[in-house]
Amino acid sequence: MYLAKVRKNRQTIYCLRESIREASVHGFQEICALGPQPGAWIDYPGGNAWHLCDELVHRIAQKARQFDPDLLEDLFWPFVRPDIRQATAHFRERNKTSTYRRMTRDEKKSVARSTHAFDKRRAHFLKFGNMDQGPLVNMPPALFRKLKGKCRDEIEQRFMQQESRLSHRELKSYVYTIFDLQRFFKGFLAKKMPHALDQKKVDTFFIQELCDLNKRLFRQSGHLHDYLIRYVVMFFDHPYGESVLLEEMEQDFRFRSRFFHPPPKPAVSRSRAREIFNLTATEFKAMDKRSLTRRFRKLARKHHPDKGGSHDKFVELSEAYQALLAKINPPG
Repeated sequence: MYLAKVRKNRQTIYCLRESIREASVHGFQEICALGPQPGAWIDYPGGNAWHLCDELVHRIAQKARQFDPDLLEDLFWPFVRPDIRQATAHFRERNKTSTYRRMTRDEKKSVARSTHAFDKRRAHFLKFGNMDQGPLVNMPPALFRKLKGKCRDEIEQRFMQQESRLSHRELKSYVYTIFDLQRFFKGFLAKKMPHALDQKKVDTFFIQELCDLNKRLFRQSGHLHDYLIRYVVMFFDHPYGESVLLEEMEQDFRFRSRFFHPPPKPAVSRSRAREIFNLTATEFKAMDKRSLTRRFRKLARKHHPDKGGSHDKFVELSEAYQALLAKINPPG
C-alpha cells in the first residue's frame, strides 16, 4: 500500500492505493479516497493515544490484497497531531525492529536490470546530490531495492515525496542530471557548471529527452503525462544553484600563473577596485560578502581566460575582488 497525492478538480486530495501485478504488467488499484485531510480519519481516545477510524480500517482490510496494519500506521503517521508525534516519537522508533538484510548477487542483478535508468539517476541524486554520477552500472543496486515490484504510479509518488525535500536552488541541477543532459556536451563544464553552457542548446535537449521519456516510459504521445509536468516547472522556473567552481578556477589559475607571471604589481586601490566592479562608494558600503562574491562570479564568467576572456583583466578583477573583500572582512 502507498499514499498517493493527486490533483482533482483543482484540489489536492489523498488516495490509498496498492501496486498489483496482472499478466506480467504492474499497475495499481484504488483502495479508498481520503480527501484533502488524511488526518481527519485519525481518532484520539485520550492521552497520547491515537488510532485510525475503525470504519476506514475495515474498508481497507476488505479491499486490499495485502493488508499490513504496521504499514498503514506508518502511512498515516505524518498526519498525526504534532504534539502527539513529539510525545510518542521516541517510543515509536524504539519499538521498530530492523528488517534490513544484504542483497544476494542474483537479487542485485535482478534489481539493476528491472530498474529504469531514469529512476536510477533520480535515486542516486536524491541520495548523494552528485551531478557527476558516473556509469549507471556502478550505481549500488541497494538504492533501488524499494522500487522492485512497484507500479509506475507508486514509484512516481515515492520520488515526489523525496523531491519535496530538495531546496529551490537544487531543482534545476536535479532535472539537468536526471535527464542526463550532460551527455550532449563535452568538457568538465557539462558535469560541474551547466549554467556556463549554451542554455538554448540545454533547453532543446531537455525538451527532446522529456518527449522521449513521455513516449517510452509513460506511453504518452498526445500530451505530457501529469507526472512529468513537475520537471518542466523545476527546469524552467528555477535557476541553477550557486557553484564554487569559479572560485576554484580562479585559485587554480593563480597557482598555474605564478611560475610565468611578471613581478607582481601593487594591489589595486579600493577606488580602482570599485570602478572595476562598477560600484559607487555608497553602494559598496552597503554590500556584504555574499553580494560582492555574486558580482565577482558574474564578472569572472566574462573575463576568465579559459572562456575566451582577457588574461590581464581577469588578474585585475581577482586583485580588485581581494581588495574589496579585505575591506568587508578586515584581517583580525
